[in-house]
Amino acid sequence: MPAVSAPTFSDEALMAQVQAGDLDQLTGLFERYHGPLFGFLARLANGDRELAQDLTQNVFVRVLRYRTSYQPGQPFRAWVYQMARHVWADHYQRQRPTADLEEVEKTAAHGRAAQAQRATTDQHQALHEALSLLPAAQREVLVLHRFQGFDYAEIGEQLGCTAGAARVKAHRALDALRKIYLS
Repeated sequence: MPAVSAPTFSDEALMAQVQAGDLDQLTGLFERYHGPLFGFLARLANGDRELAQDLTQNVFVRVLRYRTSYQPGQPFRAWVYQMARHVWADHYQRQRPTADLEEVEKTAAHGRAAQAQRATTDQHQALHEALSLLPAAQREVLVLHRFQGFDYAEIGEQLGCTAGAARVKAHRALDALRKIYLS
């Protein structure tokens, strides 16, 4: 007798059940999205796995807390990544130091040292370092498109712009990455 498998519900159907009060269904969403969200946040956090883990947990806390803001019919994937972007932005705003001229000079010196060190590292690490030197907005667009597989329409929806504008942002970010990587 063949094994009977449990029905697989869409992300949107599971989220609808969570909204209706069946909080156990959040487990299925957690299992589907924990890894991809962790990867997204780890890349934004320049590989800080501990921070990425904490932020990923915060995303799911917010999914639970703000479950009523989810609009039925809206793609859950886009909604949860938007939530992750907000968690990252909130963390970044709390952690952003106030810069003075000495700090800027130290940062510039550190950037030059990092570029010199890249010459002796393997290609993968050099690319990772170059990605970390991009401004957060550019790094985010590249991570969403290249590492998380979002298309330009989905990215545009998250950034509040058109798919064409998202494509331009990604192209500019890629050009900036090339300049850093090849310098």
